[in-house]
Amino acid sequence: MLNRLIKLLEEKENGLSLSEISCEMKAQPTAVLSMINLLVQKGKLIEIGPDGKCCTTCGVQYKCNLLAARGKRYAVAYAMTIAGSNVMERDR
Repeated sequence: MLNRLIKLLEEKENGLSLSEISCEMKAQPTAVLSMINLLVQKGKLIEIGPDGKCCTTCGVQYKCNLLAARGKRYAVAYAMTIAGSNVMERDR
């Protein structure tokens, strides 16, 4: 199931929201969120804010109005966006 989630997100350039992932995988959001949290913790996925920037680099996630209104998106970690340019983890 974890590999299926990673494969799904590899196919989506801009990542997906929790509800989009749940619909695609035909699974309950709580179950999907548990998988996402595990993969984020292991460094396989990243959380992306609605503005396309990586939420894990921001120190004010807890009071972000944009994030509260639009929610996080999730993407495969090697496709991180830093300062507006794509940096591939495997190219470092």
